[in-house]
Amino acid sequence: MEINYKGWIPYEKAINDVESMFSKVDDLRKVIILKDNKPAYILLKYNEDVETPFPASETRAVNTPFPGFVGMPVYTLHEAMKIVLSETEDKILHASELADRVYERRLYIKKDGGKAQPTQIRARCDKYAVLFEAMPGNYIRLKKFL
Repeated sequence: MEINYKGWIPYEKAINDVESMFSKVDDLRKVIILKDNKPAYILLKYNEDVETPFPASETRAVNTPFPGFVGMPVYTLHEAMKIVLSETEDKILHASELADRVYERRLYIKKDGGKAQPTQIRARCDKYAVLFEAMPGNYIRLKKFL
């Protein structure tokens, strides 16, 4: 197995010399950004011929630090929670499992690229009490509408 180290860029260089980083992406089509000497990010050259993981009707530039970035979900956290819970059999999940499923499906991604924490899920449950019910043991239930 051959490893191409030419596409590895230290985080500090990526931040301080953005033009050089994008030049490498243009040449190599992919670079790996290292943080603390470990792979932290992958930057890929966009290819219009490759289908994005989200249908165009469900994408826009939200939840991302890069304005105009296409391919991110349009959902707010409570909308993403509602989607996941509506597709579960009992309409109930533990807050941490709900956070995991929302992130795995990329329905909601924080601006830093991370997933919503169970505490955020619980807070959103309390804010949208008309949609969700907080159950004992940090379980969240989607309320049924008549």
